Amino acid sequence: MTKSLSNEQQQRLQQWRQALQAEWELRSEKLKRLRIDCAIEASTAVKFQLEKQIEYEQAKLKDIERQLNDNDIEAESQLLSHPKIISYSTPQNKAHQTFEVLSSTEAIKVFISYSRHKDDEKLLTELVDKHLSNLEGIKIWHEGKIIGGQDQKVEIEKHLNSSHIILLLISPNFLKDYNNKFEINLARAKEKAIKATVVPVLLTKIFGWERFTFANFKLGDLEPLPQKDKFITDRKVWKTNNDAFYVIAEGLEKVKTKIIEQNIR
Repeated sequence: MTKSLSNEQQQRLQQWRQALQAEWELRSEKLKRLRIDCAIEASTAVKFQLEKQIEYEQAKLKDIERQLNDNDIEAESQLLSHPKIISYSTPQNKAHQTFEVLSSTEAIKVFISYSRHKDDEKLLTELVDKHLSNLEGIKIWHEGKIIGGQDQKVEIEKHLNSSHIILLLISPNFLKDYNNKFEINLARAKEKAIKATVVPVLLTKIFGWERFTFANFKLGDLEPLPQKDKFITDRKVWKTNNDAFYVIAEGLEKVKTKIIEQNIR
């Protein structure tokens, strides 16, 4: 029946199959990561959620495999009933193709760890609301999104485990906050296990911040934003917070692109 399609329709059908194959590869990587998470998870509640995610991804993979093995008649039916799926382009650049598939299924998840001190929270609000929320293909989560009745620790672990990028908002308040020590320990363990990207964001000056050690690693081992030793509130470097926030948003966009290119899902 494929012969009855026009050349344009056959090309779109081919693109649709390529998009399915790309999604299968990405979901396979995600399933591997979820299994690693589940194997090292200590919390029963979080482990249960991870097992549910594993079941979901397994079902999605089976469905994609079924569609890839469909005969031409069934594939053509999918082509006609799912116009959005066949809208994928087939770019020369593989990284761009990966972005198209990622952006159509699940955004890059960013977890923000910060101090609950009012000054830090104010900077967090400015950064997220005015700059990071405008980035396409990125979903932001932080503790401020926890609603009444939810278990704080469970929610933090759940979102850390599902994140692709972890931002640590560095300040004197952050480094003395016990809860953040817990988050940093888990964040670093996650990075080693499943290659999540941990990025320090320098809010306010604190001497020797790079020498602070958590979970047997130094913060200085990581590449910070906006720039090394250039804190957001340093007026010798930035005329306004917005100048620094722009650089941070730009840097986060580059990190997102790198993750997409490496197919880390």
